[in-house]
Amino acid sequence: MSSSLTRVARRVRSIAVGALFASLVITGASRVSGTDPDSAARDLAGDGDFRLKLTAALYLGKARAPQSRPALERALSDAHPSVRNAAAMALATLGDPAAIPALEKAKAKEQSTSVKAQMQSTIDSLKKGQDIVKNAHVVVRLGSMSNNSGVRGDALGSVLAVAARTRAAAVPGLVLTDDGAIMQQAALKKVPVVILDGSVTGLTEGREKGNVTYRAQVEFTVRKDQALRGMLRGAATSYDSVAALNDRERVVALQNDAVDGAVQSALKNADQGIARVIKN
Repeated sequence: MSSSLTRVARRVRSIAVGALFASLVITGASRVSGTDPDSAARDLAGDGDFRLKLTAALYLGKARAPQSRPALERALSDAHPSVRNAAAMALATLGDPAAIPALEKAKAKEQSTSVKAQMQSTIDSLKKGQDIVKNAHVVVRLGSMSNNSGVRGDALGSVLAVAARTRAAAVPGLVLTDDGAIMQQAALKKVPVVILDGSVTGLTEGREKGNVTYRAQVEFTVRKDQALRGMLRGAATSYDSVAALNDRERVVALQNDAVDGAVQSALKNADQGIARVIKN
C-alpha cells in the first residue's frame, strides 16, 4: 500500500441489499459406491487378510453407512495393529462423536504406541468438532469464487475469495470449514451444511461530488445436497478523490474495498438467512 494511500481516507458505503432470494430449483444427486457397506462390515469382522480389512475399514469411514460406526468400533480390538489403526482413522473420517467412549476404552488397553496415538488423535478431532458445531446455526464450505465483471480477471476473483473467507468466518452462528468430520457432525446434529459459490457480477467506475467511485456487486449461490436453494446478493461503493486515478495502487485498493464491502453486505446475517431459505 502506497504512502499516498495511507494519507487519503478511503470510504466504503455498503448498500444493504444482502437479501436472500429463495430458489427452489431442485436437482437430483446420486451416489454410486464401489462396494457394499454390508460386505465391507463382514470383511472387517472376518478372519481374512489384514489388507482386506484395512480397505474395508477405510471404506466404511467414507461411506458413512448406518453399520459403519459399530463395525469400526469392533475393529478397534482387532488382532492386527494396522487394522486397529485404520479403524481409528476411519472413525475420524466418519466424524460421529458417539464413537468417543469406544475409542477411549480401546485406547486404555492399546499396547501399540502408534495406534494409541491415532486413537487419541481421533478422540481430539471428534471432541473439537463437537465444540465447533455446538452453537452453530449453519455450517458453510466455500466453493468456487469467480470474477464475471470483466475487470482484472483472476486477480479480482482472488480478492473475492479472501473477502468471502474473512467475512464468513466473522458471522456469529456460521461455521466456515473444509473439514469433512465437522460437516459430518453438523449433519448428525441436524445443523444445515451448505456450499457457497461466489462471483463478482459487476464493478463499475463513476463520479460523485468530485470523487471517483467504484461500485461492486457480488452474488453467492447457496447449495445444499447439490440443490440450488437460494442466493445472497450484496453491493457496495468505495470512493476517493479523482486524483486517485493517477495512482494505480489507489485504484486497485478502491476496487478491492468495493468488493470487500459488497461481500460484507451479502453475508450480513447470513447464518439466519441461509437457515431460513433452506427450510422452504
